[in-house]
Amino acid sequence: MLPALKFGREAGLKHVVFLSLQGAEKNRVVPHAAIESYLKSSGMSYTFVRASFFNQNLSTTHLADIRDRDEIMVPAGGGAMAFVDAQDVGEVAAAALLEQYRNRAWTVTGPEALTYGEVAAILSAALGRPIRYRRPGLLRYCWHARRSMPLPMVAVTAAIYTTARLGLAAGLTDDVRRVLGRDPISFAEFARRESWT
Repeated sequence: MLPALKFGREAGLKHVVFLSLQGAEKNRVVPHAAIESYLKSSGMSYTFVRASFFNQNLSTTHLADIRDRDEIMVPAGGGAMAFVDAQDVGEVAAAALLEQYRNRAWTVTGPEALTYGEVAAILSAALGRPIRYRRPGLLRYCWHARRSMPLPMVAVTAAIYTTARLGLAAGLTDDVRRVLGRDPISFAEFARRESWT
């Protein structure tokens, strides 16, 4: 990513909207932090769209577990996550491109932080069948996930769910309302709208 940004700057690019990660400004381990740091010192203006955990991860990455086994298998314990809908993230990013909120950061979250037990209950109601939340430990999750995703992705998802387990992923903002003038899409709306086949 950095070579592409440097090339863009040399070609005359003036503003970058970067899809980042909630908390990247405090977490120097994630690659998003290095990109944000580069953009701040690049001479270009920037807008960071720091997204929380996508609702759509459940209907893509974890679809087989939900569709085929009626379970959610993530090592988040009882921790809550500030879910966000990809539609909200896309609309905030589009507004940033059109209105160029210069040198700003928007942390885009949904309206509520949910535990995976609550997510399972919402999915059960939306799908009309019981969805169970399995609370695996980290090693059991990695063993399970390794069957359906590459090892680097297993490591990334394990780290993300560990932040939830530790209570570090529940922060909410009103940035969707501030940018778009409407409430963010709730997880229940997403669950009813999404195709689960």
